[in-house]
Amino acid sequence: GTLVANDVNALGTGDITDNATLALNAVGDFDNAISGSGKVEKSGDDALTLSGSNTYTGGTLISSGTLVASNVEALGTGDVTDNATLELNTSGTFDNAISGSGQVVKSGDKMLTLSGANSYSGGTLISDGTLVASNVE
Repeated sequence: GTLVANDVNALGTGDITDNATLALNAVGDFDNAISGSGKVEKSGDDALTLSGSNTYTGGTLISSGTLVASNVEALGTGDVTDNATLELNTSGTFDNAISGSGQVVKSGDKMLTLSGANSYSGGTLISDGTLVASNVE
């Protein structure tokens, strides 16, 4: 099944166990911790920030708008399918593989390393900080 949240406050402030699909069609900062085997889908034209230390394993789908990850654990451990905009405003090493037709934006003044096997085609914009690609093929 799918749980749709149209507001960042719709699911309260507690931890979320996602073993199916959590569809986030919201704007703002979503800081709940997300775990489980399910996936997270971002829809809607606005920007949504995931700031929790998340461990969900089912991957992330960005179908529209901008999904901002404010730490390297924000998108869980699964692959990311970016068909809109993925903004990485964090430092450290981002291990998730990124695919899809969308753009990746590096923001924030710190250094971020992309180490996943990435195949996204929408280009990369470095608006601030340093971006290092460690898995170049």
